[in-house]
Amino acid sequence: MNRRHFLFTGSGILAAQALPSKQVVVGMIGAGARGRQLLELCLAQPSVRVAAVCETYEPRMFEAVALARSKGHRTRYYRIYGDLIADQDIDAVMVATPDFSHHRMTLEALKAGKDVYVEQPLCLTWQQGVELLEAEKASRQIIQVGSQRRSSPLFEQTDIGRVRSVAARGFTNYLRPGVLRRGGVKFREPLNFPDWQAGAASQMPYSPDRFLNWRFYSIYGGGPVADLGSHILDGIHRLTGAGFPVAVSATGMASGEEGFDTFERAAVNVEYAGGMLVSLLIDGAAARRQEHTALYGDSGARNISDSLLAG
Repeated sequence: MNRRHFLFTGSGILAAQALPSKQVVVGMIGAGARGRQLLELCLAQPSVRVAAVCETYEPRMFEAVALARSKGHRTRYYRIYGDLIADQDIDAVMVATPDFSHHRMTLEALKAGKDVYVEQPLCLTWQQGVELLEAEKASRQIIQVGSQRRSSPLFEQTDIGRVRSVAARGFTNYLRPGVLRRGGVKFREPLNFPDWQAGAASQMPYSPDRFLNWRFYSIYGGGPVADLGSHILDGIHRLTGAGFPVAVSATGMASGEEGFDTFERAAVNVEYAGGMLVSLLIDGAAARRQEHTALYGDSGARNISDSLLAG
């Protein structure tokens, strides 16, 4: 195994693999909440060297670099992500940025000869997904998506016969403090908002609110459906071996929060060529977190509850 063959579990933890003397040299794009978690996990791996961090919000960037240096890493910083991708010293890029930028950054990293670990969702449209699959096949690189169901034995394929239907729900509260950040939130300058927003469907005026609460604006993310829903659907795909759906229908309701336009609650039906129907209910304003997936086959059933997921 050479130093480019790094491997992550579905929860985003770098697996402890036997590597030769040279380390995997990693560049981190994004140093927010998830990016900081990934950074700490990388710093705990002797087989990894964190060479660089890129972040458009300077306080986060300098905090991340200081942490890496305190652990003995010779970590530099970049304000522009393209400069990090162009760094010839870096083998692999980790992308922990808002959803709208995942496709663009992953594609550019592949073209630069980097392996990529990217947080979910990989992209916001199926066309972007096809483009990334084709780009990966045309390269010698690897894309790994940080889906939380890929490391759990609960989501290994199970023998319940042909799966006819799946009922899944995902309840959480995106309006709780720490996720929804409005009123009283301390915000320090500087923020490179134009670079942070680059590639979005629309270019909006400078707004700390959009930066802090990006997941609730449809030009930046898909709300709870893209966030929590993508994890749940990926777990179902892993369990059933399902491929690309043949039809998708959905209905939803937006949040009452001023300016937010992503669905807060949604009911999604997904149909597959093999005759399987998935019904998914997402609620981003529930009183508490709860997840449940029930699969019904022609010779058995399988239930995965949030209590099992928590374990």
